[in-house]
Amino acid sequence: MKKITFFFAILFTAIGFSQNQSSGTVQSSIFNPIPQQFGGTEIFRFQPGLVTQLDSGVAFDFNNSQWFSIGRLSTGSQTVYGLRFQLPNKALTMGYQDLSDINPRIQWIGDSSAFGSSLEFRAANSFTSTSSTLVATMTNDGRTYFGNPLAAFDTKVSIDYTEVSGASSRVGLTLETDASQNGVFTTAIRSVNNAGAFIKTGLDIESTTGSSFENTGINIVLNRGTQNTGVRAVVTDNGVDGPTYGIFGSIASTADVKSPAFGAAIYGTSSTDSNRFAGYFNGNVFVTGTFTVSDKKLKENIENEENVLAKLAQLNAVTYMFKENEHLNLPSQLQHGFLAQNLEEVFPELVTTINKPILDKDNKELGMYEYKAVNYIGMISILTSSLQELDEKSKAEMQALKEETSAIIAQLNDKVEALESKIQALTGETKPDNLNDVGDLGFSMEQNKPNPFTNQTVINYTLPSNAKATISVVDLSGKFIREYSLSSEKGQLTINSSDIGKGIFVYALISDNEVIMSKKMIIR
Repeated sequence: MKKITFFFAILFTAIGFSQNQSSGTVQSSIFNPIPQQFGGTEIFRFQPGLVTQLDSGVAFDFNNSQWFSIGRLSTGSQTVYGLRFQLPNKALTMGYQDLSDINPRIQWIGDSSAFGSSLEFRAANSFTSTSSTLVATMTNDGRTYFGNPLAAFDTKVSIDYTEVSGASSRVGLTLETDASQNGVFTTAIRSVNNAGAFIKTGLDIESTTGSSFENTGINIVLNRGTQNTGVRAVVTDNGVDGPTYGIFGSIASTADVKSPAFGAAIYGTSSTDSNRFAGYFNGNVFVTGTFTVSDKKLKENIENEENVLAKLAQLNAVTYMFKENEHLNLPSQLQHGFLAQNLEEVFPELVTTINKPILDKDNKELGMYEYKAVNYIGMISILTSSLQELDEKSKAEMQALKEETSAIIAQLNDKVEALESKIQALTGETKPDNLNDVGDLGFSMEQNKPNPFTNQTVINYTLPSNAKATISVVDLSGKFIREYSLSSEKGQLTINSSDIGKGIFVYALISDNEVIMSKKMIIR
């Protein structure tokens, strides 16, 4: 009876577990067991092969069946090692594609959006609930999204260094392309922000807390390129009201007015080689203040500008209009200045040659456009020197003219004295020795002012009561020129050069045919 009972027990056990299969020879003993639970006794060990579980379907196929496997799986075209979760027309595998693989992989398979085209990463805080939060999604076309979806004002990707101690150098994100890979266009970071928003920002960099010796928002180092551009900003204004900036720079003021730290909203530097510029602007530039380096300690071989008038006489100051130019944004208003070629002949150091790249719509260089430019600031010292030279020349000429005039006046004095003697001889009268400009007889006649003169001069006079007198003008030869009647006892006589002519003349105050006094005047 006991034998029969034991037989049926074994039979029913075999029937109950008939869904489990195994193949190969079962080892009767196990050597070197792997320590496990239950006192370090090994529970199971499988020979090389595959452990599977068929959950739905009639076969372990890749169409409508649903199954699980772990181990070495042959898919018909390849052998993979790892885990596979197969659902109808979609699957998730983890492991190695084959033994020659270097890196393991997580791979999901789906032929359309309806059959598992994306891989989701989720987080949950319950062991009994299936609810979870989507934190990231990878699509089968190579894109990765973070968030569920991207929520407003929530950072979905970040790197926290708060628990990292002793890190002297920290990099939040590194994107590196292999130098062995070639391509026409390679972009490390691309920001596309087409959301309908009041304010949109492609990249926001902020560093407002914590102490730092040096802060850099964006650090760009470019090398070994046919054309290198550190920052390229293209802003289109589609007729919308408001300012438009390609690059906007701002720097706060400093409270340390005695010794402020250096600061610049935009700072550019370049070598001093030809055709290299710290800033190049193809269009108008507006500034509210400007300074140019000119410290004496920075200069040597200092010499005064000399003989610049002769050089300036070779320059032609012109007015002109710019032609339309497809390579340069030139002003359309009337211009004043010099022609670079003319200035280069006289002051070659004030002219340079510019070679500007010609770019197509994709910023590909097509050639070079050459033109000449002028350093107008350098003309300031030359023009200043010319004014000083003119001033010195004018002073020298005035001194020479003064000396020449003094000599002429001396000659005139001699001639006037001779003329007065001749007049006295003709009239038979002599001037009393005690009669001066304000004579004892009540007559006076002042020197004409101005003298010499060009257009007009004035003579002040005084006559005794009821006296009649005239002022007569003669030239140095004694020839009568003109006579002016005096009607009042005290007044002014105005003489126009148009009535007399140019030259040296003598004018005399005459009363009752007597020469009271005489003086000389010069008309230029």
